[in-house]
Amino acid sequence: MDSRKLAVGLVVLTIGIGVLWYLQKQAAPPQEQEQPTTRPAATRPAEEASTQMADASGVATPPAEPPAAAGEPEPATDGEPDRIERPKEEEPRAAADGVIAWGIPSGPERNVPLGSLDSETGFLLEARVLSLGGGLQTVKLTDYYATVADKELAEELKDHAEYLRRVGKGEGEYKGHYSVLNPISYEGVTHHSLTTSGAKILNAEGEELWRGDLSRRHWMVGPAGPLQEEGREQPSRAITLTCTIYRNVPRAAGPEQWSEYRFVTFHKTFIVRPKDYTIRVLLSVENHTDRKLTVEIDQAGPSGVPKESYREDLRQAVYGNVNLEDQTVQVRHKPVKEMDGWKLGAVHRLGGSDDANPVAWLGVVNQFFGSMVYLRPRQSDRIEATGYRAGFALVAARESEQSRAFLTRVSLPGLSSRPGRGEPVALDLFVGPKKRDMFVDAGAPYFREEYKRLNYISTIDFGSCFCAVDFLVLGMMWLLQWFSVVAMGNYGVAIIFLVVLVRAALHPLMKKQQLSMMKMQKLGPQMEELKKKYADDKDTLNKEMMRFYKQQGATPLLGCLPMFLQMPIWIALWTALRASVELRHAAFLPFWLTDLAAPDTVVDWGTPLPIIGSSLHLLPILLTVAMFLQTKFNPQMSGAATSATATPEQQQQQKMMKYMMPVMMLFIFYSMPSGLNLYIMTSTFAGVGEQYFIRKHMKKKEEEEALRETVVSAPGKAPRAARQKKQKGPFWVKRG
Repeated sequence: MDSRKLAVGLVVLTIGIGVLWYLQKQAAPPQEQEQPTTRPAATRPAEEASTQMADASGVATPPAEPPAAAGEPEPATDGEPDRIERPKEEEPRAAADGVIAWGIPSGPERNVPLGSLDSETGFLLEARVLSLGGGLQTVKLTDYYATVADKELAEELKDHAEYLRRVGKGEGEYKGHYSVLNPISYEGVTHHSLTTSGAKILNAEGEELWRGDLSRRHWMVGPAGPLQEEGREQPSRAITLTCTIYRNVPRAAGPEQWSEYRFVTFHKTFIVRPKDYTIRVLLSVENHTDRKLTVEIDQAGPSGVPKESYREDLRQAVYGNVNLEDQTVQVRHKPVKEMDGWKLGAVHRLGGSDDANPVAWLGVVNQFFGSMVYLRPRQSDRIEATGYRAGFALVAARESEQSRAFLTRVSLPGLSSRPGRGEPVALDLFVGPKKRDMFVDAGAPYFREEYKRLNYISTIDFGSCFCAVDFLVLGMMWLLQWFSVVAMGNYGVAIIFLVVLVRAALHPLMKKQQLSMMKMQKLGPQMEELKKKYADDKDTLNKEMMRFYKQQGATPLLGCLPMFLQMPIWIALWTALRASVELRHAAFLPFWLTDLAAPDTVVDWGTPLPIIGSSLHLLPILLTVAMFLQTKFNPQMSGAATSATATPEQQQQQKMMKYMMPVMMLFIFYSMPSGLNLYIMTSTFAGVGEQYFIRKHMKKKEEEEALRETVVSAPGKAPRAARQKKQKGPFWVKRG
């Protein structure tokens, strides 16, 4: 191998390894940031927040909750309704005239399930509704589990009640269903998704009448019951929470008289529907006065989405900007590592619903799952919710000593409340897997036209490599799903089918490449003669070499062309496998490769070792063997093309390339997902076999052509021109 070929090989190898390493590089741990001197109400500790609630105090037991007004569904009760306990009496703050100026009763602590984790019920999720702040403690998914062991146990038992009983034993091996939304504790305050925190009430003249924090109060929780909605066969489940503000309550008034002093009541209804990953949230304000009021609300969005990737933190904040001309949505991403430069607790505004480029929805996603909250507009033909003057923002919080997490906020500053019950504001909270077909294919299970319209498909992170264009990645994801159907749900077999398809598509080019390489191998002596002849004239040497290659029908560029053509396909497949939730906990074999989205683990010794970590992965070792065999059968990589004329230094370089590339690949792919390693290993072994049979076919063809070139002996005298002339004697004289 001459220096030029070696340089080209090293450049190609460096580019390929650089692209692959860039896509999978480790995310740097977040640095500790200086604490802000001031913080928004949503991130203040409980004792500090209580001092900021102007004229807000705990009071004695209020009367029973008022019935829901028109415009908000009131769930019916089935069976024994949940009992609402009386709140504990708290020390009220009295005004000078013997009345309680303002009072916000705190109800009993409640945690009510809504939906179901039993797949037999038809629900896809279960939300735990909290009385604290009227939010959600967790949202877990019915068909997804925290670990492979959980999934295997559920499939083995086929009894959901027994599975929950086993998980409830707390043995540590089983962790239950996968939880997308979880609490985040930050600076003494536990934040929950969808809580209603800051609230402010103004009169018609714009004067502030009341300001307080509702996230530290336990809302009154009504009974959870079925709700029959039009167009749905199965009934939904709904629950309503309320929080009432009282004013000027005489200290001598009994609980039965408190209803006369109601000022404003906040109503929040959660609706979970069967076969739907969207939770409908209805937020309304009831004005108990006889004059118009303006209410401003600071509403928490989804938060607490866990880190899913085992290598790096791939979580992102995502939000959708609306193009007002064509009503399309452009999705913007903010990686969690971007918070390294943010101050903890600082609010970063993303935009509003009434901007020139309005924001329609906001959420947080990880590698496979996500949660987005969409503010529904009043007009059905629009995407953006104009008129609410809503603002969307992010807050940086410390999730642990090593990582940070996003808190999302939706502010509603302009809710006009006339006397009576106002029209509810509708929020759609998506909580589920990021599945390509569910977002774009009308015939896919659980598809909703709204997902496609809001461009939720763009929440799937396709990476930033220039050659992994979105349509190619989406095409690979579609092929992967289609092949999984053919393979009866086995995604390992589907990956092998993908290898066969790609190899079949590139076979004609690979055949030309091998033919060209074999021709170049035979032309080695002639090329060496040209080098000696034009040793002092490099320009003439290059021209003569290209002319000689053209005359012989050999093309040097074919040696690198298949690699360049496969690079976009390889990276697109890499991205598709990396972003496909279908591969999470998907098994290839029951005893090996039980999670194609994670490395295969044969032996786990616990204590981390340098480079290889705490476990032995077999698949990358097999991949290294396959790459070594490929370099051995490849004339350019093995040095067979130039070994006869190579100098000792060039032969040493050939050996380095032969062993260096497989070893480098071992270190790069050792901790990669087993689905990706399975594809590369299968493709490499297939390439080795393809090279072997192509070269065998070429040699057989050359032998057959050589047999056709035979010498035929015919009887009689040979032609005069072919006869040997007689020797002329010394006395021969030409006459005439």
